[in-house]
Amino acid sequence: MDAYRVDVESILEVLAASIVVSDDIAIDSLEVGAETFKPRGPAHLDVTITNAGTAVVVMGRVTLPVLATCARCLCEFPSQIEAEVDGFFVVPGKEEGVPEEQEIQYIDAENRIDLLPSVLSALVLEAPFAPLHDEDCAGICPTCGADLNEGPCGCEPRSGVAHPFAGLGDLLEDPGER
Repeated sequence: MDAYRVDVESILEVLAASIVVSDDIAIDSLEVGAETFKPRGPAHLDVTITNAGTAVVVMGRVTLPVLATCARCLCEFPSQIEAEVDGFFVVPGKEEGVPEEQEIQYIDAENRIDLLPSVLSALVLEAPFAPLHDEDCAGICPTCGADLNEGPCGCEPRSGVAHPFAGLGDLLEDPGER
């Protein structure tokens, strides 16, 4: 989907007038750094669009069911990303009085706003950087690649190779803390 436009003409002339949007939006994929989240269905959007005088303000929530890949064991698992959506839309040429640090978007010539950039930004901000299917995930064996959640792999422990953070253990006062 390239855009999700909403007609706001009915609220532009009435201060504090609102439109409620509750709809499903198809999203192809969500990329966060090197991670790609595959949608398991449409994102559900619940927002209120309000005429705030100098701008049209969007506030609400979006929920997207996704398939994610565990950062430790590389298995795919179902998850959900929930985010707060906000947006600040002005008529082109009427930016006067808007603080410089305020991120703005524009109301187009047909008096419509495109919610998709705000929805995608909100989802990206809430998506986990390193998704885990379980906090206790054991990961994969660095030698043979076996899934250690299914049990030990049988590889010999690596000897002679110091853990890169082994020296930090010497900083602990109580040896039992190691």
